Amino acid sequence: MTVSVIAITLSLPSGLLVSVNNIQSLSGQIDLNNNISVFLRQSVTLKQAKILSDSLQRDPKIIETNLIDKNAALEEFRQYSGFGTAISVLASNPLPHVIQITPLHSIDNQISLRLLVSELKQRPNIQLVQMDMGWLDRLNGILNVAQRGVTIITILLGLAVLLIISNTIRLELQNRHDEIDIMRLVGATHAFIMRPFLYSGFWYGFLGGIFACILVNLSVWLIDGPTSSLAMLYNNSFNLAFMPLIHAVLWVTFSVFLGIIGAWIVVSRYLNELES
Repeated sequence: MTVSVIAITLSLPSGLLVSVNNIQSLSGQIDLNNNISVFLRQSVTLKQAKILSDSLQRDPKIIETNLIDKNAALEEFRQYSGFGTAISVLASNPLPHVIQITPLHSIDNQISLRLLVSELKQRPNIQLVQMDMGWLDRLNGILNVAQRGVTIITILLGLAVLLIISNTIRLELQNRHDEIDIMRLVGATHAFIMRPFLYSGFWYGFLGGIFACILVNLSVWLIDGPTSSLAMLYNNSFNLAFMPLIHAVLWVTFSVFLGIIGAWIVVSRYLNELES
């Protein structure tokens, strides 16, 4: 029962950690291109748009430009939007010419990208410059908060495991009180008396950590199927990742550490009380 309680307690923070890692993996699969969309004014002709596109192409901070004709954009919108009849009654094309720009700097260099956007906004005949990466910043912020929350929960539940093991070892000490008194009378040292209880703490922590990892991987396996089906609805392929081996080893090590420390604290205090 003690091992089961330890396993369930430790499975919560480890499961949250695996969930955060899976969310980070999913966000890493999103197409994080740093393209900039430049919307021209309605009065700009196709010839003027081509001249502007060629001038932007010569900018050393820009790798490539792609001019999207507003007539071609309207035809594509008519074909795929399902509003073909409604679009046919329009007196004029409401879409502007658009220039898609691939900047030299990657998305990690936010300062350079913002400077480029500011420069583009100063050019004539440009109505709007769009590069909305605020959602990515918000997602990273949420993941940072989640990681901090997992750390806090791990500390709190780690203390709970420490108390569980300490209480279990305390009960063993009470049950073996007479045996410990006899060992002290024949000259047994504190280290000799403490050793079997440290072994008990080790096995409590080891088995609890092992079963916690099994519970987490079993939970991931149970929800992997529905998650894959949901991803397919969004035309994406995504499978949940199980707890990595290195994380499992670290988690079991952490559990063993709690077991040994809990046993050492209780037995040391008990023996000191006997001496006083």
